[in-house]
Amino acid sequence: MSHYEYLQLSYANDLNRVQVPKYQRGLVWTKEKKNNLIETLHKGFPFGVLLVAENDDSHRTLQLLDGQQRLATIKDYQQNKVGYWMELNVESSNELLDKINSIIRNDSDTVTEQQLEKLLNPDYELADWTDDLDNISKTTRKELRDLITETRKQINDYINLDTLMIPVIKFQGATADLPEVFENLNKGGTPLSKYEVFNAAWINDRLTLPVGSENADEILKNVKDYYIGMGQDGKFEVSDFSEDELSDSREISVAEFARALGRFVLTRIPALMNDTDKNRNEVGFGLLGIISGVDNKKIAEVHTKFDQIQKGLEGTLESVSRISNQLNETFDKILKQQISHSKKAKAKKQVYSNALTSTFKLLSYFASLWSLDEEDTQQTLRNLPGYYVSDYVAGLWNAHGDQRLSDYYPDIRNKNYMNPVNQEKFRTAFVRWADENTGIRKTFSRDLQALITIHSNLTYLALDIPHGEDYEYEHIIPKKRVLDSDPTPAKVHLSSLGNGMLLPKSDNNHKKDNTLYEADDSGKYDQLIRLSSYPSKESFETSFNALKEQDFDTVNVQIENRANNVISAIISGLLTN
Repeated sequence: MSHYEYLQLSYANDLNRVQVPKYQRGLVWTKEKKNNLIETLHKGFPFGVLLVAENDDSHRTLQLLDGQQRLATIKDYQQNKVGYWMELNVESSNELLDKINSIIRNDSDTVTEQQLEKLLNPDYELADWTDDLDNISKTTRKELRDLITETRKQINDYINLDTLMIPVIKFQGATADLPEVFENLNKGGTPLSKYEVFNAAWINDRLTLPVGSENADEILKNVKDYYIGMGQDGKFEVSDFSEDELSDSREISVAEFARALGRFVLTRIPALMNDTDKNRNEVGFGLLGIISGVDNKKIAEVHTKFDQIQKGLEGTLESVSRISNQLNETFDKILKQQISHSKKAKAKKQVYSNALTSTFKLLSYFASLWSLDEEDTQQTLRNLPGYYVSDYVAGLWNAHGDQRLSDYYPDIRNKNYMNPVNQEKFRTAFVRWADENTGIRKTFSRDLQALITIHSNLTYLALDIPHGEDYEYEHIIPKKRVLDSDPTPAKVHLSSLGNGMLLPKSDNNHKKDNTLYEADDSGKYDQLIRLSSYPSKESFETSFNALKEQDFDTVNVQIENRANNVISAIISGLLTN
C-alpha cells in the first residue's frame, strides 16, 4: 500500500495552504542554483516536487517537509522579477541599456545598470524619469517609455506565475517513518542531516522550560537565535515562529532542545570543540542520549523519553554547565595556542588547537563524569588529558565511536577514566603513530599542530614566557634549507612531530631561516632551547651536512630523535599533571 499521493497545486491559488514548520533549515542555495531553477521554470521543464504532510486542522493546510529551497526561490522571484530577468538575460539587458543611452545622448542623464533595474520595476512612474531629461522631445520621451514598457511586458511574461502548477507529494504514512523518507529523497544534492530529520519527526514531542532559571533562559535564547538567524541568513520567514509566543509559552520540541543544548555546551568548552552547527547537533543530541540512557546508535528513540527529560530538566542543565566548565578548565591549560590581538576585535580571543577532539570522545567525557561524587570527578578530570592524547594516537575513536560511547554511559560504566593511562601502552601507541605520520609535506597538519601545542604548553610555555604576542608554528630545521635540497618534499620529514614548535611571532620573524642558535646573540633563547627538546648544535650540523649530500635518512634520524624526546615530554607532562 502506498503511503503517499501526487497533487498539483496552483502557485497563485493553492500555495497559501503550504506552511513552513519551525524545524526547516535556513536557505543554502547559491545564486547560481536559484537562477538555474528560474530558467528551468521559464523553459517549462520539470523542476522537482515538494514533499508535504497534511496538518490536523479544519483548513486542510499542508506542512512542508522538503522543497523549501525551490519554494523560497519562486517566492523570491515573484518579489524580484526584474533582478532575475537582468541576470538571466544579460545580452538583452545590455542592448536595452545601450539603446536608451544612445537615444538620450547626454552624459549627465546616462542610465546605469542600477538605474535600469529601477526603471523596469512596474511600480516606478516612467513619466517622472522622462520629464527630468534635458533637451528631449515629447516624441523621444514616449519612445523611451515604450522601450521600458515593452521590456516590462517581457519580464512579466518570462514566467507566468498565475498558471504555474507545482507538483507535490503528500505523505500519508506514520510520522515515525519520516526519517527514512527524508534519507531516500536526499541521496544527492544538499542532503538533510539525520538531525534535521529528527526536527521533522519529533515536532509534537514538547518540553516546557522552567521559569526563573538562567540556564533555561539561555536555552530559550538559543532557540530564538536559531530561528531569527535563519530568517536573516536565508531571507525567508518561518511561518510558525513567534519570538513573543515562544517567550510566553517557553515550550520547545525535543529536537529544538537538543540543538540549543549543543550550543549551550559549546559556548562553555571552546578549548575542546569549535561552535559550529554540525557540532551543536552532534553534541546536543548525543547528550540527550546519555541523559535519557538511549544508545547513540538508537538516537532516533530519544524523543520517546521526553517525559524523563522534562522531569529532570533543571538538574540536567546544571550538571551539563558544571561539567562543561570543568572540562574547559582542564583542557585550556594544554590546548591554548595563542591570543588574537587583532585591532578589529573588540576583545582578545583565545585560540585553541583542538584537532584531536571528536564528538564521541567528547561525549564519553560527559558520560564518565555524569553523577560522580566530587572525589571521583577530580580523579577523572586529572586523568582525561592523558586519555585525550593516548586515545587519539591509538585510534580508539576512529571507527564505531557510537558503539564505544555506550560503554561509558552512567547506567552501564563498562569503561571509565578513573585510572591513569597505562604509560607503556601510551608510549608504544605514540611511537607507532609518529612512525606512521612522517609529515612529508610543507605545512603541519592540524593534528600535528595540536600535539606541538600540547608539548609547548607542558614545557617552555608553562612558564608563561612574557612575549605578549601571537605564536606561530615553526619548522625547527628551517623549511627553506630543507626545500633547497628536497623541493617537494619527498624524502625529508619536514612537517613531522619532531620538527615543530611554537614560537612567538616576533622571534620567528627575527630568526627567519636560521636556527635559534644562529639568531641568538644575547642568550635570550637559552631557557626556551633547554625546555623545548630543541636539537643540539651538533645535531643541526649533522642535519645540514646531510642535506648538502642529500643524505635524507640521516636528516630524518635527527628529526626522529627529537620526536622521541617530545613524546617523552608529553607523556610525562600529562601523566604527572
